[in-house]
Amino acid sequence: MALDKEKPKRAKKTRTVDKWKKKQWFQIIAPKDFDEKALGETIAEKEKNLIGRTIEVNLGDLTGQRQKRHIKITFKVNQIEGTRAKTAIVGHKISHGFLNRLVRRRASKIELTQFLALEGGKRLKVKTMVLSLKKLGRKQERALANELKDRIEKAYRKKAPEQAQQEFIFGAAASKLFKQLKKIAPLKRVEVIESKLIEGK
Repeated sequence: MALDKEKPKRAKKTRTVDKWKKKQWFQIIAPKDFDEKALGETIAEKEKNLIGRTIEVNLGDLTGQRQKRHIKITFKVNQIEGTRAKTAIVGHKISHGFLNRLVRRRASKIELTQFLALEGGKRLKVKTMVLSLKKLGRKQERALANELKDRIEKAYRKKAPEQAQQEFIFGAAASKLFKQLKKIAPLKRVEVIESKLIEGK
């Protein structure tokens, strides 16, 4: 008696879901201080996935001021309105190439990193560079570093983060510091070369 041959089981069809169809394009928007200009576009399936994303933008391109192309600003998405991903500034950085062109031999370079307690319990990491016109003695260098630290601490303690970052990015802080510190030693330049908002307290 011949045995019945088992019929081969048909493989179940699996639906392939095109994840890209579920995703949506969002326009990344600068804060009001930058006239809410469009910074770029990004794609996401859910709005919550956008919160916390960052984008780095050249300040020269953003403002139309070519002399500021050496400054990069980092924005972070913190709010969604429809298809607009609104941002806040979380930091800036001056390019190494620009800084290297400023440094000269037979001169002193002083770099200082400090953490500032701002309004609302926020903290900002700030890195400042001072360049002298000639080589300074250790005593003058220490005096400059101490005065620089005190001046920044006093000027920006409990200040609104947005205001502090604006002054650091656009050079207002560096200009004030230069006028104050040149009384100690002959200086060529003062630059706030980096700032970064630290999450949490």
